[in-house]
Amino acid sequence: MTTLAPIDALPANLQEPTAMHSWAVVIAQTLEHAGVDSQAIFEEAGVEYKMAVNPYMRVPTRKISRLFELSVAATGNTCFGLSMVEFIHPTTFHALGYSLFASTTLQDYFERLVRFFRIVSDNCRHHIEETEDAVKLRIELLVPNLSHETQEGWTATLVKFTRQIYNPSFNPLKVCLTRDNCSDEDKEQFRKYFRTDVEFGSNEWAIYFDKECVLQPLPGGNNELALMNDKVVMEYLSNIEKTDLINRVRTHIIKLLPSGNCSKDYIASKLNFSSRSLQNKLEALNTTYQDILDDTRRDLALKYIENDHTSVSEITYLLGFSDTSNFSRAFKRWLGCTPTQYREREFAK
Repeated sequence: MTTLAPIDALPANLQEPTAMHSWAVVIAQTLEHAGVDSQAIFEEAGVEYKMAVNPYMRVPTRKISRLFELSVAATGNTCFGLSMVEFIHPTTFHALGYSLFASTTLQDYFERLVRFFRIVSDNCRHHIEETEDAVKLRIELLVPNLSHETQEGWTATLVKFTRQIYNPSFNPLKVCLTRDNCSDEDKEQFRKYFRTDVEFGSNEWAIYFDKECVLQPLPGGNNELALMNDKVVMEYLSNIEKTDLINRVRTHIIKLLPSGNCSKDYIASKLNFSSRSLQNKLEALNTTYQDILDDTRRDLALKYIENDHTSVSEITYLLGFSDTSNFSRAFKRWLGCTPTQYREREFAK
């Protein structure tokens, strides 16, 4: 049987963007440095509190935004996104950080961001564009209302990394941020950090680089090391895509179970696959549609049965069984007792 994410961990919709949990770890470190109890902030935001970096944990973008909102309120620091950069290191972003630092030129560095940024988050994508006298790294938002702390923290991170791999005295030609409610005092902090003109309330999110520096060989460039880490990044992204497919199937099952129209053929069509194609993709993940259906029904059954306000006949309907006897047989197969026996045993404790 395939081990699936808990019901509560399922995204609110199939396209909900996420970020690496390490981004949340950096927020916690910034809070602790400011003397704020980061665990309390995380609990209020509904984010699992772990100070150790686990590259395979991911957090919905909306929860990261909530973390930032609470962090700014707790610290009174309206430049919180800028402050967190102190705690960001190449290791924060798993193998991608090593790939970026082993890039042979800034052009190479930019191209990795374009190809692999999804390992960090899928809330935006990067584009390399040339103007008459500059190379622009433009960042396209893929979600509405992304917190400006996320934008500012990531922009500052890119400049920090560029200074570390290229030249400590590097300054971008210009930085464009979409935030428009920035005090004069805050604006000065941004200009001091970026050491260049910062355009606030811009219609684009971008960093402008001098063309001449973009193709200069980087002192620590190592193509062999970069490619080795690129391979790790690609494997990571492949694993994300695999998990996404299982959870997409599971999410459709949950939505469709009460209708009774929950066949593999129908869900395959909802995912724009043929039934055979979906079967092959799931087999490649060492699971089957029936495994996912059984696991989903079992998990939901346990959640429902532990709520004494939901009758067995209602649970039967919610799980898409034709009658209570079929549900009872399935439940006994899963847990070795009938739903009624399980409920009596649980509430007797």
